[in-house]
Amino acid sequence: MKNTKKILRLTLVIGATILITFSCKKESNTEQLNTKLSATEGIMLKASSTAKTNDDLLKLQVSASGQFTAPGVMMEDSLYHMNDSIFNSHYLTYCQEMKDGDNMMDNNMMGGNTMHGSNMMGTHTYMGDTALINQNYRMMSSIRINHALHHPIK
Repeated sequence: MKNTKKILRLTLVIGATILITFSCKKESNTEQLNTKLSATEGIMLKASSTAKTNDDLLKLQVSASGQFTAPGVMMEDSLYHMNDSIFNSHYLTYCQEMKDGDNMMDNNMMGGNTMHGSNMMGTHTYMGDTALINQNYRMMSSIRINHALHHPIK
């Protein structure tokens, strides 16, 4: 009888240790994911803001007839494309981090929602505010559509 109680206590202690260990690991994973998402979000927001500024400056340096009005046109265009590419790359990274976090947390972290496709961020519920990221994505998509109009016609 004493041995049975000892075995039962030992089993309970081991079980409790395992539960505590795995719950701490999930918290640590969540913190790591939050840190990665926050860093990627910061880069995206800076790149979209800079791309918009460059595109706005480009608009001012091309006449209505599509001719250069200033020597800095090509520089502004190059800076726009660079920041647009940075934004797009980090947006895709952000989506992948969200998807990986979803899988890492047994599909519970983001409400079990693993649908991905066009506008991947539209279906996630994990981040406190993915609306800002989606808003910037839509803004960049709109700028891309209209950007060709700002290229000088030769």
